[in-house]
Amino acid sequence: MVSETAGNERNMNRTLKAILLSAGLCSLPNLCFPASIVYDNTATDLSGQYSPSSPGLEFGDQITLTNNSDRILSQFNFYSFLTAASASTQRVTLRLYANTGVTNSPFATPFYTSDLIQLTNGFGNYGITFPLSSNQVFLPNTFTWTVQFSNLGAGQTGGLLLYGPPTTGSSLNDFWQRDAGGAWSLRQINNGTTLADFAARVSAVPEPGVLALGGLGVLLLGALRRFRKGPG
Repeated sequence: MVSETAGNERNMNRTLKAILLSAGLCSLPNLCFPASIVYDNTATDLSGQYSPSSPGLEFGDQITLTNNSDRILSQFNFYSFLTAASASTQRVTLRLYANTGVTNSPFATPFYTSDLIQLTNGFGNYGITFPLSSNQVFLPNTFTWTVQFSNLGAGQTGGLLLYGPPTTGSSLNDFWQRDAGGAWSLRQINNGTTLADFAARVSAVPEPGVLALGGLGVLLLGALRRFRKGPG
């Protein structure tokens, strides 16, 4: 006959192994919780577009995320347009900046820069999926995402679609644009009467530490219940 003490010790050993396994798995965010949308401005189409007067200028929207826990970027989507007789060499680059520059402008160096994204003619939804097991991108509470078009020929225009207001997260009624000399300035559209929010959706997962603590808490509660109950 197994004593109550021995049974409790066996239960605790099993639970400790489960806790260690959970902590290891939760170092990989996608194995613990699915991604959640932390910013979404894709619900209301304002039937407008914006493109800079100089096709090669960089511009984009400063956004604020909706919560403080999901901060590892897993997916970024933005809506863009291209007017071109044919689309074969036209590209766009996505960049993410912390707003820690002068007067809260984007910092000089982005914390993420995408590879060149090939464009298709007309309207397009472009998405970037981020690996969660390596080279993770951590998002601040507020940041600016920008695009910069390249290889646009004469008569070709590339820009972003206007949507708003955001249904998740927030954005002010202006956007940042970088001039040819590298200086950032705030811009508005139609003297501020039209929302200057560009269509984008951001998904993220919690940081590994948050996941691990959550998993450990659940397992420890289970261990306490089993310990009090005793062996079956």
